[in-house]
Amino acid sequence: MQKEDVAYIGCRLVGLFYAIKALETVASFIMTLVAFRAGAEFPASKAAMFYLQLMPFTFYMIVGCMLWFGAGTIVKYLLPESDAKASSSKPTVEQIQAVLFSAVGLLVLTWGITELGNVLYQLFQLKKASNYAVIPPTLQAQCVAVACRLLLGFLLVFGSRGLSGLLMRFRQPELR
Repeated sequence: MQKEDVAYIGCRLVGLFYAIKALETVASFIMTLVAFRAGAEFPASKAAMFYLQLMPFTFYMIVGCMLWFGAGTIVKYLLPESDAKASSSKPTVEQIQAVLFSAVGLLVLTWGITELGNVLYQLFQLKKASNYAVIPPTLQAQCVAVACRLLLGFLLVFGSRGLSGLLMRFRQPELR
């Protein structure tokens, strides 16, 4: 199995994970819809509840489809042609680590983006309630956490080769 095959399978597995996450949001959406039909009271409006249920589903499906159907393009980005021709047919540990760092980075990044939508919605509702409303400390902490999660996701996705090289250097004994 070549390194391109490993990366391709990894992208498809992460895409499958997001398709399963989308199915979980469908179950949550159906439960909310049944609760509305039964006359349950929610603190938010029906449109807001619909938005909060539909947006994660849409996002997970888009990311899942991009990873599933765009696996070839992602593999070409992660493993450029020059690296593929210059190296052996078997993937090196460094290349596998780079692919895994990128996959975990995509996972963290998409979790951060969904949380960003939640935080923005809360800020919008706070602004709608009052122009002079003070942002509660819990929402401020959530904003910082989302920013850190997005930063970590971008670092893992776009810095996967460097992180893999750094990890390999830490493993090797220093020669003098």
